[in-house]
Amino acid sequence: MPSDVECADALREVRWASGVQCVYCGSGSVVRRGWRKRLYRRYRCKGCGRWFNDRTGTVFTYSKLPLRFWFYMAFMIQSKVSVRELAKDLRLPYNTVYRVVGKLRLNLYLSASTLKLDGVVELDEVYVTAGLKGKRSLNRHSRVRSVKRRGRGTYAVDKPPILGVVKRKGQVRLIPMKDVATKTVLRRLFKNIKLDDVEAVYTDDYPAYNFLGGIAHHETVNHSNGEYARGKVHINTVEAEFSVFRPWNATFRGYSKEKTHLYTAHYNYLRNTRHMDRVRRTLAMLMPSANA
Repeated sequence: MPSDVECADALREVRWASGVQCVYCGSGSVVRRGWRKRLYRRYRCKGCGRWFNDRTGTVFTYSKLPLRFWFYMAFMIQSKVSVRELAKDLRLPYNTVYRVVGKLRLNLYLSASTLKLDGVVELDEVYVTAGLKGKRSLNRHSRVRSVKRRGRGTYAVDKPPILGVVKRKGQVRLIPMKDVATKTVLRRLFKNIKLDDVEAVYTDDYPAYNFLGGIAHHETVNHSNGEYARGKVHINTVEAEFSVFRPWNATFRGYSKEKTHLYTAHYNYLRNTRHMDRVRRTLAMLMPSANA
């Protein structure tokens, strides 16, 4: 594990790569005014007169944990590591590590920009079993786990669907939804995805995707009839992505459906930055604006 001084130096180098700017007004007219805790430089903005330091406005602004713990956790959650394993390694309370990892995931979720796709895009959905794990005083009967609910799942029945949008040889976006009705798919798809330059969209024959025919060249494969590929028309890429997502998701041994968006944001980030080395990904996870 690196020292706090090394972590602070790395943070400063990445955050101010283009020069120090005020975190409040964006002014570049900033003067250095000593150090905070001998780790973080203090700055004063000549524009608005406010003070800030190297970690002001970051995910660990008010944290009392040493900076090296944040770096270590951001580095480790790139692998299939549970919060309990991290807590054991760091000798910290489980709840403390859980909150830190939750903040890192929320940072990834809030910083995720709209994904612009082009070329050939595949769509499909996968379902995860996620109830209200961790909630206290639930006024309902326990879920009967031995009974498998038939049909397509919904958020209301603790089986939320996740829409998979994959560009062939390109980016991935998993988007949690409350159901797979056409209206929901339409709203969630265009809130998160730009389909300006899409050449073709391939799906299965589920009717909820029929609206895509009016947007781009849309073709389907009929799995019910044993059809899985017809020339270039297939959804094998997105289905292969689900085969990666499922074992990754199983690492966490279940979570509340209210946090599905955080876990999918985490997965999206890891998959879309897999070309980067782990040190760069760590810095980009802590400072998403520096993710280039």
